[in-house]
Amino acid sequence: MKFKTKPFAHQVKAFDLSKKRKGFALLMEQGTGKTKVIIDTAAYLYENKAIDTVIVIAPNGVHRNWVNNEVPIHMACEYRATFYSSQMKKKQIDKFNEVLEYDGLKIFAFNVEAFTSVTAQKHMMTALKKSKVLMVVDESSRIKTPSSKRTKMITKFGKHPNVIAKRILTGTPVTKGAEDVFSQFKFLNPDILEVTSLYKFKDKYCVMGGFKNKQIVGYQNMDELTERLGKYSFRVLKSECLDLPEKIYQRHYVEMSAAQSKLYKELKKSFIAELEGNMIEVPEAITRLLRLQQILCGWFPVEGSSIPIDKVNPRIEALREVLGNINGKTIIWARFKADLRAIEKLLGSEAVSYHGDVSNDDRELAVHKFQNDPDVKYFISNPQAGGIGITLNKAEYAIYYSNSFNLEERMQSEDRAHRIGTEKNVTYIDIECRKSIDSHIIKALRTK
Repeated sequence: MKFKTKPFAHQVKAFDLSKKRKGFALLMEQGTGKTKVIIDTAAYLYENKAIDTVIVIAPNGVHRNWVNNEVPIHMACEYRATFYSSQMKKKQIDKFNEVLEYDGLKIFAFNVEAFTSVTAQKHMMTALKKSKVLMVVDESSRIKTPSSKRTKMITKFGKHPNVIAKRILTGTPVTKGAEDVFSQFKFLNPDILEVTSLYKFKDKYCVMGGFKNKQIVGYQNMDELTERLGKYSFRVLKSECLDLPEKIYQRHYVEMSAAQSKLYKELKKSFIAELEGNMIEVPEAITRLLRLQQILCGWFPVEGSSIPIDKVNPRIEALREVLGNINGKTIIWARFKADLRAIEKLLGSEAVSYHGDVSNDDRELAVHKFQNDPDVKYFISNPQAGGIGITLNKAEYAIYYSNSFNLEERMQSEDRAHRIGTEKNVTYIDIECRKSIDSHIIKALRTK
């Protein structure tokens, strides 16, 4: 098969191992390119007339990234693609129907959270009809809970007779314990585990105890479980991929809430936004850009302070999602004080902070703990404070929760992790609200 983009050695290995398999798990660490392997697999299966449709189920925002970015870059065949949205307007519905009628490779991306919706279920059934489907669950730890409605629904769709092949993708198949793998591999094929219920899985692989003997207190038969799963999966870490670039860049997309969107549009249009009786005026363009970015981060600026726009901040939830899918020490860069405080609240004792509200002694201690304490996983800072003069080469990831247009700050902050003594490839992840000031800033920085 001819690839559109050249694969790395580990991607070739994953492709060769999985391309003809009915059910397979790509347990590849974030930044190792598992999405490309699936796209190449889809092209291979389509060229061999095994499938004519790909259905991707992914976290909110990530499903759009498949359609808008990953597939156009890597897909070697002609195709038509679209994504499902809970608020699909006529134009989007027409696009969905246009893809359905296409006489070639069709690609549909669904938001994993949407499957509590009857409308999403109907669209899924429509996409499954009269098709030969490769079904993919991206970040499959989202279906690790057997009792959840979306897990049950996605597993049910995976049993549809038109589903020819299935894949699960995750860099973190186990986030809590061995029981996490049950639902993910049951989706692929119940025969893999030879047990059809979580109760039987726990009986075989878990040691029960605690209150009423219902708590998992240990594990057993792990060699058998590892061997069983190994026959249906490919596992690779960044540290094992010698041909990866030293710096890996990714984006994680987040969508505004309805309240954010309303404020953003008002401010963008008229320079004035109002929330619960508070008003800001931003006559200068630079200030307006700053205010727009604060809204994207979930904050409404008023009288030298900030108040939350929503009870649940979509950007914080996006960060939670990113962190749930990676292992390894991580630097989190954020521009605003309100963001720093919110991130500190989210991460608690697993994090240390380095910014203007932290004393010099505590800053020094924060660097030492991050570099040397295995219990400290996260380093929270803003580029103005932590972007210069310190070494954080134990970090495997750097997340840009928010950016500024300042190229020097970006380059300096990137080099806190990527410097002499760095032992592993570093992955840089930008959290981005598409078609917003986020996109302009990230594009400007990358172009520079």
